[in-house]
Amino acid sequence: MTGLEQFDSVYNILILVTFVTLITWRLKIPSTIALIIAGILASISTRLIIPDIGSEIFITLLLPPILFQEALHLNVDDLISEINSIILFATAGTIVIQLLVGAVSYFVLGFDVLESLLFGILIAPTDPVAVIRQFHTSKVDHRFQIIVSGESLFNDGVSIVIYSLILTILSRGSMEPLEGILVAIRIIFGGILLGIFVGYIVHSLYVWTEDTYVHVLTSFIVAFGVYRLAEEIGLSGVLALVVAGLIINYRSRKYGGLGRVSYEMLENLWEFIGFLSSSIAFIFIGLNLDRGVFSVNFSTSLVVFLLLLLFRKIMVELVSIVVDKMWLKDIPGTWRNGFTWAGLRGAVSIVLALGIRGLVPNSEYIIAITFGVVILSNFVQGTTMGTLINDWKLRSLDHSIEGWDNIFSNDYVDSGYSSEKSLFERLFFSAPEFFIRDTRFGTWLAGVVVSIVSYINSYEVDSIQRKTIGIVNKLLKSVRDVLIDFLAWINEHILKWDETK
Repeated sequence: MTGLEQFDSVYNILILVTFVTLITWRLKIPSTIALIIAGILASISTRLIIPDIGSEIFITLLLPPILFQEALHLNVDDLISEINSIILFATAGTIVIQLLVGAVSYFVLGFDVLESLLFGILIAPTDPVAVIRQFHTSKVDHRFQIIVSGESLFNDGVSIVIYSLILTILSRGSMEPLEGILVAIRIIFGGILLGIFVGYIVHSLYVWTEDTYVHVLTSFIVAFGVYRLAEEIGLSGVLALVVAGLIINYRSRKYGGLGRVSYEMLENLWEFIGFLSSSIAFIFIGLNLDRGVFSVNFSTSLVVFLLLLLFRKIMVELVSIVVDKMWLKDIPGTWRNGFTWAGLRGAVSIVLALGIRGLVPNSEYIIAITFGVVILSNFVQGTTMGTLINDWKLRSLDHSIEGWDNIFSNDYVDSGYSSEKSLFERLFFSAPEFFIRDTRFGTWLAGVVVSIVSYINSYEVDSIQRKTIGIVNKLLKSVRDVLIDFLAWINEHILKWDETK
């Protein structure tokens, strides 16, 4: 494909997205099914040039911005308050679905053990892009939204970790249980640690500079680079990206670093990029659909889809009972129905399915069933969720608009830390402040740094006549200036612990 043909193919995709969005907006219907149909029609046309969106391209270019956009705009305070429920839905819930679907695959569909586990985990992650859009327009209860959104963010990571382990076993032929556990720990916790490191570094850059374009460019580097880096070194790219986005989100709200202009640009830009990426993802489903195989296996897909709804209902009930008994957080019956129905399957399942082509004997069969389940899920659940929001009374009584607490400051603001917050919140989102204020060594070290800063600031460096010339002199002055500015910034903005004691 020539350069002009590549340009035409991308341009055609944008035309498709625009056309479908206009039609669905006018008819007041969800756009997901229309985008899938547009992808099918585009694959039939011989005159319309469409880019070859392979599974690697999708997962590298389309999945990261979808995840980053959701992490960047999620209300982290609500997420923290519901973290127990979300983690349980995303981990135990995903494994329950995998095992139930795997059992059906083994005993009914005739798959072997690894094929059954593989099919179970690639069909387990939820991808409620369509219903989340309806949540925002229908003013669904914030707590309900946060659990659905949080589950979809984290269960992708859980599913991809298990999926990668199964593929590793298939490639090797076998794997010791202890080795598998160690690999899983490395992938999960390595991805989380990388996300934490990147999140803190990026927020420091946001505080360091007021340049709006640097803020925007840095967000691009994070959204696409962190995922790629994590996967390249064998860690979870999904978890690294989500954690980095959440930390940037939280610290920018609580500690400043983003002015109003930067915030509004980032908000609008990533909302658009997330919309475009998810739209292309659904076109991607239509483009890769084998219509003949889909038709032959439609009845099987329908049965699996109905069983999947039943299994999700069972999982939601079990997790809700545990949440109520362990953390005294009641999840109403209508909410449980809503959680069941909001668990759509989407492009992530399609990509994972395409990734097993040729690796197992029943790979084409698995791909066909997965496509069928995803299309049925979006058609049945996606088109009816708007009506059921009213029937199940999922709307919020509080119609206030979610915001960033009106904190739009380029400067470092020291109002986000409190020793009364949970240990998890202080360690995960406010680690430097926790270290300085709530640990004896941190307090001692802060005092030492303050003494050094005070000494350097009071010392008249410029009065010293250095016998250096040319570039060496300029280099020494530059290093000196950067060091003094950095220490002065620490003294002024970070080390306010002494004033609050």
